[in-house]
Amino acid sequence: MNVSEARLAGLGVLLAVSVAAGGCGVADAVEDAAAPTSAKPLAPRDALLKSLPDASTGSFRFEVEDGEAPAEGEFDASKQSYRVGFRYKEPDAGFTLHSDYLVVKKQSWIKIRFTGTEGLSGLPKLPKKWMLLDPAKVKTDDVPVAYDNETDPGEAGVVLRAIVDVQQTSAGHFAGTTDLTQLGDSSVVEPARLKALGDKAKAVPFEATVDGEGRLTSTVVRIPAAGKTKASSYEITYADYGKTSTPAPPAADEQQPATKAAYELINA
Repeated sequence: MNVSEARLAGLGVLLAVSVAAGGCGVADAVEDAAAPTSAKPLAPRDALLKSLPDASTGSFRFEVEDGEAPAEGEFDASKQSYRVGFRYKEPDAGFTLHSDYLVVKKQSWIKIRFTGTEGLSGLPKLPKKWMLLDPAKVKTDDVPVAYDNETDPGEAGVVLRAIVDVQQTSAGHFAGTTDLTQLGDSSVVEPARLKALGDKAKAVPFEATVDGEGRLTSTVVRIPAAGKTKASSYEITYADYGKTSTPAPPAADEQQPATKAAYELINA
């Protein structure tokens, strides 16, 4: 279970809460390109693959904007820890679900809250503290119960490994196309939309930037309109390398065991 899969868990929680409230329903470790043996500059594709964070990168901050479930957090694969927060807006009932996961080695915590709930009933009562999850009580693969060797929380690697063509447009800036049909089981594009795109999915525009040390700072995939779905972007931002605090377990007075209501939500 990784960061992108946790997004699916949050959408499942949103659906369960929507029904209870009477509303309507609504990446893997990176293999970098081998370093060249000559002094020639890296080709654009190789430079981008080399820019991806790995187990030695240390701490950084990340954001993912896909129009449906924005995510943000802090990540440190070298310490086997991350925090990721998601926001999901229920379009009919009008409330927003905020779900946060904190994972440190073999433990994980969850925090769930709702905003915009005025006039609504049927929402579960949940503590404000971090709730420690018992892996034996989690019945879905979409909820993280331990760190699983992930290094690239925004799934930039799946986009860059599927590059069709790419050019360096200026220092640290790249542009090209990527093949969405080669992304596998990722959250960059949903299966139904991928099918609607047809051959358009095989060469979708993207841009990427790296910092002065060659570390990835952004990746934007510009997904064209398909069927009844408007054009949109999948945007990844990595920032504050080495300056971000490494996520750590909550203090004793800031956590408690997960409640029955929490398990009912995440297992729904």
